[in-house]
Amino acid sequence: MNDTNLAELCRLLEVDSRTLSPDAVWLSGQQPEYLHLQSVGALTLAQELALSVLCPECCSESIRPESSIDNAHLAYPYRAYCMDCGWINLAAVQAHNWQLQPQLLARWLAGGLGLLARYSVEAVIPDVLWRLGEIEHRRKRHTVFFGRRLAAHADAVAPRLSQLVAPGAEVIITSSDIDSLLRGALADRRLVPLRAVAHIRKHGFVIENLDAFLAGSSPVAQTSETSLRLIHTRGVALIGGQEIDLSPQMYTFLKVLEDADGDEVHKRHIAEHLGIEVSTFRTADIVKRHKQVYQTFVDKDDKGHYWLRPEFITIEGR
Repeated sequence: MNDTNLAELCRLLEVDSRTLSPDAVWLSGQQPEYLHLQSVGALTLAQELALSVLCPECCSESIRPESSIDNAHLAYPYRAYCMDCGWINLAAVQAHNWQLQPQLLARWLAGGLGLLARYSVEAVIPDVLWRLGEIEHRRKRHTVFFGRRLAAHADAVAPRLSQLVAPGAEVIITSSDIDSLLRGALADRRLVPLRAVAHIRKHGFVIENLDAFLAGSSPVAQTSETSLRLIHTRGVALIGGQEIDLSPQMYTFLKVLEDADGDEVHKRHIAEHLGIEVSTFRTADIVKRHKQVYQTFVDKDDKGHYWLRPEFITIEGR
């Protein structure tokens, strides 16, 4: 049951709106999950009444909830008039909109990690990314974040993270789909799926198995991606998901071609950027230890011109 509840919670976290209509709850076929999430505080009832709901008796007419003075103290303090069924009594959960509380969930995570006593949960990007505090693993400190809808906001999240923490020194616990994130601007970050480490308990999360993600390598290596997206942040090229270390000269060589946006670059310009005399410059001296990288990403002609292969020009996504 906990896995089902958490899966539905993660799905709701990835929806743009934090408000659910009563019909979305009662017609979902997952009423037990929603009621459980409400009982632990992950979902609450909004103050406003829904503008209209489907009549629970005939399930065909839309009705508008209103307060029922006569039933205010009973289990059904609201009512609505249906053209087919007449006056229908409604419980609060049938009359009010429902609301997700991501800020509260961020606090739950911080509490589950034992961070609330030392840190305040901080919204880095409102309603998207929160900083929870710092943890230590194997004598290394990591800044912990909680994020939702990260794929939709990756272009805003990535530069904000760069201002706060170096790649590899963060832990981002998220409801977002990890595979989607690994194809975008956050692929060089340590991403942890919420469902893999959290268990819902009464008014909070229990966190388990986080050490496995801290001890493991970056999730970038788990993809089959081939790109130059990480040459600036980590000094590596990705070929079939494998990280290939680049020498300083090979990095400069690729950067010159990348900056040309697919245009041809003559070897004399490459030599100038490398600080090598044009007369003594030999491309083979640069690429001899990086033949796989060179053959994968670079094309050339017999007149001394080099360029990036078209499929790798825009994938960087800085």
